[in-house]
Amino acid sequence: MGKHPESLPVINATVGDSHTFHSYSWKRAMALLVVAFWMTMSIIQSRGSTPVRPSLATSAGNTCEQPYPASMPSNLSLFTDEPGFAKAAANRLAGAVRIPTMSFDDMGPVDEDERWAPFKDMHEYLRSTFPLIHAHLNLTIIGGYSLVYTWQGSVAETKPLMLTGHIDVVPSLTALERWSYPPFSGTIDEEWIYGRGAGDCKNNVIGIMTAVEHLLASQWKPTKNIILAFGQDEEISGPRGATNIGKYLEQVYGKNGIAMIVDEGGMNLENIYGKEFALPGIAEKGYLNVEVQVDMLGGHSSIPTPHTSIGILSKIVSAIEDSTVFQPYIDKTSPIWGYLSCVAAHGDTSEIPSWISQGVSSASPNFDEMAHNFANISAGNRYLIQTSKAATIFNAGLKSNALPESARVLFNSRVDIFSSPAKTKGAYYELIRPVAEKYSLLIDGDSFSDAPSIGNITLIASSGHEPSPISPFTSASQAWIVFSRAVQASFGPNVVTAPSAMTGNTDTRFYVSSLRIPSSNIYRWSPTRAGTKLNIHTVDEKIKISTHVEGIKFYTELILQSDALL
Repeated sequence: MGKHPESLPVINATVGDSHTFHSYSWKRAMALLVVAFWMTMSIIQSRGSTPVRPSLATSAGNTCEQPYPASMPSNLSLFTDEPGFAKAAANRLAGAVRIPTMSFDDMGPVDEDERWAPFKDMHEYLRSTFPLIHAHLNLTIIGGYSLVYTWQGSVAETKPLMLTGHIDVVPSLTALERWSYPPFSGTIDEEWIYGRGAGDCKNNVIGIMTAVEHLLASQWKPTKNIILAFGQDEEISGPRGATNIGKYLEQVYGKNGIAMIVDEGGMNLENIYGKEFALPGIAEKGYLNVEVQVDMLGGHSSIPTPHTSIGILSKIVSAIEDSTVFQPYIDKTSPIWGYLSCVAAHGDTSEIPSWISQGVSSASPNFDEMAHNFANISAGNRYLIQTSKAATIFNAGLKSNALPESARVLFNSRVDIFSSPAKTKGAYYELIRPVAEKYSLLIDGDSFSDAPSIGNITLIASSGHEPSPISPFTSASQAWIVFSRAVQASFGPNVVTAPSAMTGNTDTRFYVSSLRIPSSNIYRWSPTRAGTKLNIHTVDEKIKISTHVEGIKFYTELILQSDALL
C-alpha cells in the first residue's frame, strides 16, 4: 500500500475526528506514535509464529480498507523459501498428477465401477507422502473416496477453519496428440508442472496438505479445530463427495458450526490499473438446466408437414439465443460493486477509467450504466453479473427419410446471484410462448392459439440450485480480515484483497445448504497469480512451480492467521 494513505482513517477512528486530527499538530504527533507502535509490532510478528491482532475499523466496516499494519510472514511460513523446497514441492504435486483420478458423468457405485480404482491409489499416495498428517489427524472416508481430516485443537468449543478442494479431475482421453506431454505424466521442467489436475485442483489439495505436514513437523498446535475436506467428484457436481461431506459435518458440528471455509476458485491475483489485487469469489451463481422438447406428428419426408419438430425447436433455440432477456446487474450489495470501489480506492488514478472513479464516488450512481460498462469489457466480466444461457445438447431424428416425432434441446444457465432458478425458468417460458402462439403449439398442455394445435412443447427444469449467499467483504468481518492478512503475508504487504464473484460452481454450495456457515464466511480462491496457471479442463494444463510454492505459503499463513484471530 505504499505510504499507507488509507491507514489514516483507521487511526482517526481510534484517536479522534479526522478534521480535528488534521487541525492540531499535537494530535498528529500522537497518531505518528500509534503508527510507530504498530510498525514495531509488525516487525515483532515477522520474527515470531503468532499473528498480531490488527487494529479494527468501525463497526460498520469499510469495503476497501486493508489490515494495517500489513501482515508480515511468520517464521513458520519461511520454509517455502529454503533451498530445494521448490523442487520437492513440484515432485509432490507431480506425483499426485500422475494418478488418473478422472470422474465421469455416468460413474457407477464405488464398489462396482472400475473407474474408481485410481482413487485408491490416490489415498495410498497421500498416506505415503504425508505421514504426519495420517499419524496425528483423524481421517474419515465418506462416499467411498472423499477425505475429511480433522486436526483437533486445544479448545474444543471453538468453531473450526475448513480448507477444501477435490481429488478428481475432468477426463483427458481425447486430443492426446496435442499435449506437449501425456496428461498424466506429471512432467516437470525448469518452470512448469504439466498434467491434468495440476491447476484444477490437485495443486490446492497438495498445497494444503504440505502446509499442514510442515506445521506438524514444527510441533505447532492449533487452538481451534482445522478440517481438511477433499471431495471425490466435484467435476460431476459432487453427488457422492461434497453432498455427504456436508451432511457428515452437520452431524458433527451442527448448523453454524464452521467458522470459515476456503475453497478453490476466484479470480486469481491480478495486476489491475497499476495495483495488485487478490480477488476471492465471495459468491457463486446458481445453476439450472432447462430442457425444451417439441412433440409433433411424424411422417414420410417425401410428404413433409409445413413445420417439423426440428424446425419448431430451431425457432425456439434462435429466439432464446437472440434474446437479451438476461441483463447485467449491479447494486451496492454486489461483490462487483465492492471490486469497483476497491479499484477506485487503490488503483493508479491515471489508469482508472472515469466511469469507475466517478461512479463509485457519486451519491446516486447509475448502476445500470456501470453494469453495462463492466460487462462490455469482456465475456468473463459479463457473466460475473448476468445470467447465462447456452444450448449444450441437441437431439432429433433417427432416419434420413422420416420426420422425427420429437426434438429436444438442453439449455444450461448459470443464474446471477441476484436472480433465482425459478425466475430463470420463467424467462425461458416467456421466450418460448410467442413461438407456440405463432405456430399453434401447446406448452405443457396449455393453448395460446385459437387454431388447432400441431403439437406440444414441454419445458423441464432440472439440476437447479440457488445462488450462494454473499460472504462479508468489509473490515467489520473478522473472517475477511483473516483472509486479507494471509494474502498480505504470502504475496506482499501492498497486495489489496478485493471481492469478486464466480461464473461457475464449487463444492461449497453443499456446505452452504448443510452447514449454514455464519454470515456465509466462504471464500473461493486458488492462490495463483494471473498467467501462472493455464489451460484447466483442456490441452496442456499446467502450473508454475513458483506459483505452487506461493500457494503453500498462503495456506500456512491462513491457518496461522485464523487460529490467532478468528
